[in-house]
Parts: sequence; structure tokens; C-alpha cells
Amino acid sequence: MNDIRAIFDIGNESIKAVVFGRDNDKDIILAKQVEPVLGMRKGKMIDAEAFTNTLNKITEQFIKKLWGDFIEKVYIGISHPEMITQRIIEGKRIMSDEVEIDDLEHLSRIVGDIANVNNYETIKIVPVSRIIDEEKKEKDPIGLKCKKLELMADVFLIPKNFYTGLIDAFDKIGLEVSDIIPNILAASEVAVDYDHKDLGTVVIDIGKNQSSYVIYEDGYPLGYGTLSIGGEEVTKDISIGMQVDIKEAENIKKTVGTAIIDSETPMDLWLDIHFLSEIISARYEQIFLKINKHLENLEKDGRLPGGILLIGGGAKIKNLDLLSKDSFKLASFYGKDQILNLGDLSNNIQFVNVIGCYYWSMKYTDDNRGGRGIKIWAFGKKIGDFFKNLF
Repeated sequence: MNDIRAIFDIGNESIKAVVFGRDNDKDIILAKQVEPVLGMRKGKMIDAEAFTNTLNKITEQFIKKLWGDFIEKVYIGISHPEMITQRIIEGKRIMSDEVEIDDLEHLSRIVGDIANVNNYETIKIVPVSRIIDEEKKEKDPIGLKCKKLELMADVFLIPKNFYTGLIDAFDKIGLEVSDIIPNILAASEVAVDYDHKDLGTVVIDIGKNQSSYVIYEDGYPLGYGTLSIGGEEVTKDISIGMQVDIKEAENIKKTVGTAIIDSETPMDLWLDIHFLSEIISARYEQIFLKINKHLENLEKDGRLPGGILLIGGGAKIKNLDLLSKDSFKLASFYGKDQILNLGDLSNNIQFVNVIGCYYWSMKYTDDNRGGRGIKIWAFGKKIGDFFKNLF
């Protein structure tokens, strides 16, 4: 067994962790573990020791299951209610006859400097496109003749105190982090195919305390966003509206909750379920309205043939796809359960972020960077490889 990688999906409700290995060029699941997350609340580390103990419990189980094999690389998938995404475009004149690797490295350093935000840590800088002479997009411009080269890149940042607490917790249990990957990037690698990215699709990942989304067209991301609204807000609304305990509200949401009343609703329950659906739909409409505002700013509202793809635990509400269709005036779908050929794990959409992070790590990451060199990825000598794999 070789190339053993541990993927930790850090959620606000649980930590999903899976160890993958490679045997004869085949991906194999060696161990998996799901633990309720302790010491963290709405993206804030409120008890570092409790959080570290959760990670340690998972790691101890992995050690027992691996039978002497050891984890070579650790990757973290993260969704955070206060994540910031910036799109930066920077250009430079080409002084020589053609584009050289030094030109790309120079642009990457500039983007990294511009991306700094007080009290935030840059976890990922992902190139979107490279443009020569202000008009032509190129996957690999090295060696091409032009007078100006521009780099468009998306920058993902999370609060610095959360980032520091996360890295420190993994350090304490003896695991060195190879990379931190925003879950919306990871999930998009496996939940939506290139045809839909080309047509124009919005991927919406609704979690417990946040909703993340990415807008695609012509194979490129047009923009990302994070909203500090998720499934927990729906549960709270039910608790208040129906005057029930919060745990009962969560159970009601999961068992009989629906975003839109349909013909399957029993007539004797119609009034109660109608009231419940009004509570549920109001919160999801708030999420959809904010995302649609972004689409309006891009002049893409109601104009993306690929439609809306709903993923994440907070999206598992009956008829949410119908509410989405009505809100966006676009075709809407739930994420497909069959993601990749990874056994029973592939049949559970709850693991889409874990599988996406693994897929991302295998396809893109530079394994020679080592532990804390996770701030800027896909630049330098590897940047050309990134674009070749991206399209």
C-alpha cells in the first residue's frame, strides 16, 4: 500500500475523516470515522482542548485500523461561515520576446501580496484564467509571444485565529497538514461535470451554519460566495414558530419537513405541514435570494442552462429543488449519490466533501511543499500543470 492520505472534513456538527491508499493504481478506503465535533461553534474555536481531543480520538481509531501503515499526508476540507473570497486580476508587461516561467511566478507573488486581509489567513489562491494581450485566454502561455500577460485568480481566506487553532490542534496530535482546501472547491470537482460547468451551473452547498456556492459558465468559475446561514437557522425557526424544543424541531425538520406542499401530503396533516413548510421555505428563500443577487450582478439570473445543483446536509429537505426552481427560474437538482467508484462511500452524498478533497489532492496539490506551506497553491513551477489538469 502506498500514498496513504487522510482527509478531514471539518464541519460544525461533525468531523468526517477517511484514510485513502493506492494499490496497483486503484483507490482504496483504508479507514473512515465520523465524530461529533467538540470545542467548535459556528466556525469559532471555543475550546481548543476539546477540539484536539476529537481529532485525537479519530486518529487513534485510524492507527488501530491501519495495522502498521502510517499516514503520509493530511488534507483538511473546510467550510467556514466567515470565509472571504476575492477575485484578483493582475497583469505585467512581457519584456522578452515570449512568456517565461518567471513571468508567471512574478504575477503569483503580486496576487499573494494583494490578497492580504487584516486578521485573515489566505488558505488558497486558485488561478481562473491567464489572458495574453487583453483578449485571448490560454491554458499554458509559456513560450507564446505577447506584450502583456494577465492572471485572474480566486483567493480564499478564513479568520486567522481559526486557522491558527486548526493547525495547532493537528500539530498537537502529531499530524502535519499538507493542504487546506475550501469544500466548495473540492465538492465541485466531483459533484458537477464539465458539461454543466460549460453550460452554466450554480453549485450550492448548504451546511449547518453556512451556505457556500460557486457559479460556473464556459467551464470557468464566474464567482464564489459564502453566507452565514445554514440548516441550523431553519431548525431554530421551526422551534420558535411551532413552539417546540430545539431537538424536537430538528426531528420535525428531518422527518416531515418540506419546502413546498405537494399532493403526497395527507389531508388530515395539511394545515400543520403547510405552516411548517412556510417556516422552512422562508429561510431557504432568504439564501436563494442572496445568491440570485450575485447572479443579477453578473447578469446571469435565469440564464444558466445547467441550472442549480444542491448539495450538503442542509439541502436534504423534501422539495427544496422545487423551491429552488421557483426562486431561480432555473432547472434544479439534488447532488447525485453516485460520485466516484469508491464503494459504499460513493453512495453517500454526505461524504461529497471528503471525496472531493481526496480527488483535489490527487489531481492538483504539490506534495513537496510540506507542512505549513499551505498559503498559496498552484503557483511557481506547478502552475502550468494546474491549468493543463483544470480544463
